[in-house]
Amino acid sequence: MRVTFLGTGTSYGVPFVGCDCEVCRSTDPLNKRLRCSILVAGDCLEPVENGERTLILVDTTPDLRQQLLRQHVHYISGVLWTHDHNDHIIGVDDMRPLTDRQGYIHGWANQDTLDRLKKVFDYAFIQDRERGGFPRLTDHLAQPFTPMEMGDVKITPIPIMHGQREIFAYRFDCSGRSLVYATDCSRIPDASQEAMSGVDVLVLDALHQKPHPTHFNIEQACDAVAHLKPGRAFLTHTTHNVDYSIVNSDLPPGIELAYDGLSFEV
Repeated sequence: MRVTFLGTGTSYGVPFVGCDCEVCRSTDPLNKRLRCSILVAGDCLEPVENGERTLILVDTTPDLRQQLLRQHVHYISGVLWTHDHNDHIIGVDDMRPLTDRQGYIHGWANQDTLDRLKKVFDYAFIQDRERGGFPRLTDHLAQPFTPMEMGDVKITPIPIMHGQREIFAYRFDCSGRSLVYATDCSRIPDASQEAMSGVDVLVLDALHQKPHPTHFNIEQACDAVAHLKPGRAFLTHTTHNVDYSIVNSDLPPGIELAYDGLSFEV
């Protein structure tokens, strides 16, 4: 199973528009952050005509076109949405070239997110539409702790808290390896901790150094990693207050900052 970080930034992205702080002016490519998203690829070729690995997109950001071009993506097996904030859904239209080529793409989310998607992108969920001009999606309700399969990858939605809102983290299992992706997280309910514990790779929200009402800060994220004990951990969804080289060098062993384009086998 391979994970690729399409973006590791907040809803503002990094650099922030109009900001002249050191990180926003930095020439270090590790300080350039598109909005937060990943690709998860399975191990086996799908038993379909394209003969490709299962390839799962998590969230459709405002930067989706740029992100897919950077990674030379020409198809996806399906899309998962963590929640309905604009920085995680608003790039749906950028899926048009994919659906023009491959037909309908299946999408999964909780009910609030599906409702929001079908309100903003009502034209994308019209069934039996001919190809061309519109993204074409089917909507599927993801249920907490209820596994589903996409190709050779088992996916389990895990409830986490984003401030006062319950959203989804996702656990991916393939070929005996495990990954949990938990962005926009401020608290992990007790019932969710078991499903997130002891995985091979944990990706966790870590906004910046200061406390925040709807996101872990870096200290809180590191504490959560210490409690969940993954084999390896990456922090994502970081702001322009985080200089990659400085902050990454101060993290505890086994924890790293993710960066745009980072890709590795789990």
